[in-house]
Amino acid sequence: MSSYIASVLVSLVPGFVALARIARRSSSAWLVAAVGGGGWLLAIALRMPLLSLLQTLIPGLTYLIAASILAGVFEESTRSLILRASIARSGEVSGLLTIGLGWGLSEALLVYAIPVTLSAPVYGYDWVDLLPGALERNSAILIHLSLTVLLSRNPRSARLLVASAVLHSLSNLAAVAALLVLEDAWLVELVIATVSFSLFAGVALPTLKYLRKIHRDQIG
Repeated sequence: MSSYIASVLVSLVPGFVALARIARRSSSAWLVAAVGGGGWLLAIALRMPLLSLLQTLIPGLTYLIAASILAGVFEESTRSLILRASIARSGEVSGLLTIGLGWGLSEALLVYAIPVTLSAPVYGYDWVDLLPGALERNSAILIHLSLTVLLSRNPRSARLLVASAVLHSLSNLAAVAALLVLEDAWLVELVIATVSFSLFAGVALPTLKYLRKIHRDQIG
């Protein structure tokens, strides 16, 4: 198997397996995941004109900082709106997870998997060059999952929206800083993975426990 195909699978399979285990044969769960993926597309489409304008006005590092912050603002605002919809609430806790996974998998497909599939055969990238980026996509999926769970506690809360946008932006800025400071791609990935697991442990897990308790109390 070509190394780039293996890297593409690494970027997509873990998230897809998690989605398949949660959604199973529920068509509504798969639909909610698709809504999550559409949310990522909408968020990037909405900020693209502003990013194009900023790219012509500000230098490289300042632009990267601005782009990192705008990603947090636009994606979390869009995520909040999606979570307010009844289709997102109908799947209860599992539906929230499928939204986050669908969101992250869409990004992994369009930002990593498709570009690598198109460029790797042309430039002859080695798997060593590609694998850190594939693993980074898994970290990004976990971040999207965590922030989806955080916002789901109360999608109409301005405080939670600000918190999720700040956490999203800080995660992006940590990745930018790691890329600029560290020369080893594996160290960069270690920083990003540490951020993603910290968000999952510190934000997602406590919120999931809270939501499951609320659900048990409601049906009890």
